[in-house]
Amino acid sequence: MAPLTKTVAVYGATGAQGGSVARSLLQSTAGFHVRALTRNPSSPQAQELARLGAEVVKADGFNHDEMRNALDGVWGFWLNTHHHDPVFPTPDGIDDTLFGKNLISLAAKTGVKVLIYSTCESASEHSHGKAAVKGMDAKNEVFKYGVEKPEFEAVIGAFPGWYMENFVSPEYAACFGGFPLTPDSEGYLTFASPRLGGPGEVPWIAVAEDFGDLVHGLFLDPTSYHGRTVQLFSEAVPLEIMTETFSKVTGKKARYMPQASPNDFPTHGVGVLEELRDVFFFTQYNNGNFFGHPNDVKTSRALKRAAQIAKGQKDTGLFTVREYFEKHFLS
Repeated sequence: MAPLTKTVAVYGATGAQGGSVARSLLQSTAGFHVRALTRNPSSPQAQELARLGAEVVKADGFNHDEMRNALDGVWGFWLNTHHHDPVFPTPDGIDDTLFGKNLISLAAKTGVKVLIYSTCESASEHSHGKAAVKGMDAKNEVFKYGVEKPEFEAVIGAFPGWYMENFVSPEYAACFGGFPLTPDSEGYLTFASPRLGGPGEVPWIAVAEDFGDLVHGLFLDPTSYHGRTVQLFSEAVPLEIMTETFSKVTGKKARYMPQASPNDFPTHGVGVLEELRDVFFFTQYNNGNFFGHPNDVKTSRALKRAAQIAKGQKDTGLFTVREYFEKHFLS
């Protein structure tokens, strides 16, 4: 008989995605025990998770002994790795792809039954090799590696949309014309970027409010999603409507100024910005479909509803861009 309590190990539990997943599962009545994995158990974020009821365990992904200990007795494993983490590549040649595969192999060998990996579709496959995005392709390769592991009962790809949280990042704002933090020379809060292509609907995700609940929903019924890459987003809104919504909420002048080509997006020779440029090449080639397929919010709505039921909450629906602006930009 399966145990009533299922231990879920959350890798990177003090990060944006992992923290949201851990906090949602900690509120569940579905019998999850949250094991929060972190390199620094004494950090304020880790201590807050402990206060909420998580078992905080020191685990560095490069230390296989620590990871074996952390995954002992674990039923479910949430894993997110960062393609642009400055530790990659390591002096011995380990990149994000090999790192992710190593952790998946460890999870399979230690008896983990359910793996949910933060992933992407392959831009190369969807564009027939004409619009590759290195990080997306790498994530997809790691996900497929997990699917091929017969030890798992379910392997699910969690594909997040564009973070609403980036709106409050000065670094992010500077990359896109200053919106919504710094006015331009004409006094507008301008979001400048290439167009997505197609209908131009950006799939936004409120990581703090929604992402953890959506992953929570996947853990509630993992075999139904085995082998799938699942779109996780809160609302699809074009950039023009996004800036208009900001103006309506705040009363400030804001606008979207499309750039003629992804080549007009300033990268300054920085790898992460070059990859952002390549994302626009991909979406333009793929009719605006960031997820590789048309946006479909129905699954996210169902996952949100399932998680809120498991937490004993009423169904509030998914967080909207308007709600995000109201929460963070109205004093």
